[in-house]
Amino acid sequence: MGLSPKLQLKQSQSLVMTPQLQQAIKLLQFSNMELMDYVGEEVERNPLLEVGDNQDNSPADSNAGEAGAADNREDQARDDRRHEGEDGEKAASNTGADELLAQSGLQDEQGDAPLDTNYDNVFNHDSPGDQVDNNRDTGPGFDDMGSIRVSGRNDLPEQSFEQNLSGNISLQDHIEEQMNLEILDPTERIIARYMLDMLSEAGYLQDDVESIAARLECDVAQVEVVLKRLQGLDPVGVFARDLSECLKLQQAERDRLDPAMEAFLDNLDLLAKRDMRGLMRVCRVDQDDLKDMIAEIQTLNPKPGLAFGGETVQTLIPDVIVKKTTKGSWTVELNNDALPRVLLNRHYHLEIKGLSKSKEEKEFLSECLTSANWLVKALDQRARTILKVASELVRQQEDFFEKGIRFLRPMNLRMIAEAIDMHESTVSRVTSNKYIATNRGIFEMKYFFTSAIASSDEGEAHSAGSVKHQIRELIDAEDVKKILSDDKIVELLRSEGIDIARRTVAKYREAMRIPSSVQRRREKKAAL
Repeated sequence: MGLSPKLQLKQSQSLVMTPQLQQAIKLLQFSNMELMDYVGEEVERNPLLEVGDNQDNSPADSNAGEAGAADNREDQARDDRRHEGEDGEKAASNTGADELLAQSGLQDEQGDAPLDTNYDNVFNHDSPGDQVDNNRDTGPGFDDMGSIRVSGRNDLPEQSFEQNLSGNISLQDHIEEQMNLEILDPTERIIARYMLDMLSEAGYLQDDVESIAARLECDVAQVEVVLKRLQGLDPVGVFARDLSECLKLQQAERDRLDPAMEAFLDNLDLLAKRDMRGLMRVCRVDQDDLKDMIAEIQTLNPKPGLAFGGETVQTLIPDVIVKKTTKGSWTVELNNDALPRVLLNRHYHLEIKGLSKSKEEKEFLSECLTSANWLVKALDQRARTILKVASELVRQQEDFFEKGIRFLRPMNLRMIAEAIDMHESTVSRVTSNKYIATNRGIFEMKYFFTSAIASSDEGEAHSAGSVKHQIRELIDAEDVKKILSDDKIVELLRSEGIDIARRTVAKYREAMRIPSSVQRRREKKAAL
């Protein structure tokens, strides 16, 4: 065996994760909001990209089977018609536009470089005097008295009444206005400002006094003094460290914080467990007094900070819409509002290509063109993949859409992947952060993937989601005098052909935040 160096040729196959492939994988798992943000950044970075109108059919419409290239040609033809010149010349096709620009040498009749035709609001370099003849009434920029007039496309949009309304005042702004009047010492104001930054949306202080004093390097007593003054601000109950303290502040404001009420608020855990006897013993009151105390506590606000404007609630926009046709079948289509329509402006590319002189400019333009082409194709492929997965999901869960959640079938990622010839990881990315609008509401796509529970009569397996729904129905329909234990629920489910263990019932019940039979009995007796 020789140990001399030598050259060998070896042929092998390997998967190389290029940056574009990695980004395409990320696009699959983006939600519609994340995708909008990403596309917006790309449009700002790439001058060849522009956002189209979502009113048109999406590139992956369920009723259209055109390829992505055909859609791009249609978009380009529409762009050419939109950028038609003011001389009334008929809009040409994409090829015709290329030839026209080549013949003209990217110059207009006056020899000036053409303006950016991507935009409709082209600035007019002509002075107002050049546009006005002897008859001042015909001038587009002047009225009969010679004053400036705005007309046509330059008209300012009328502002609605809602646009003149002021925004909601946040909790921090409301408290800061009071702090400027109540706290004048510079050191105390620094401590108060730090506590304001640690305030939650509900109005609770999210840190303890010792930690605040350690971070600000001051005495704990000084922090306590500032906290006491902050707790006296409006709304009553802010800067409390827990629910008990929040309710105590509100009761103290009403002058209702007597020893019995204070003991009651110190033992709210007994109220959560519906242990009325324990509460009467701790508060040293009778049953009637305890009922009055509970009724009084129910009038308080456990989250005083929520009365002020917080973050804007984002409306949930479904990615896929499922509808039932008149023939009884189900159609699946993509929601155009959740799909950004990105167009590649080749007309503008030809314009700036002729103006590029240096090597750096040409390389930058080529990179922008490649990136734009890839993004358009990647978005088209993403839309088609989502539609393909959603269509198969609806096909396998058709009984759910027809009859309800009791007929939800057990399903996993492999079942969908094998049916549409894709990898499980791809299906997982497609169904993450994606929502589907149905006749029974809006569901996350992951909702339909549930584990299987065996049948007791050797029939078809049951979905875990369906079993959870049946457990909730049994508990909601239980009699006050006959509270169902977990063993009894197991017996009832097995009578319906569901083979389930008691610990599984307990796990599902806790996941749905349903208390135990002992606590439910206390709650229902207290309600009576």
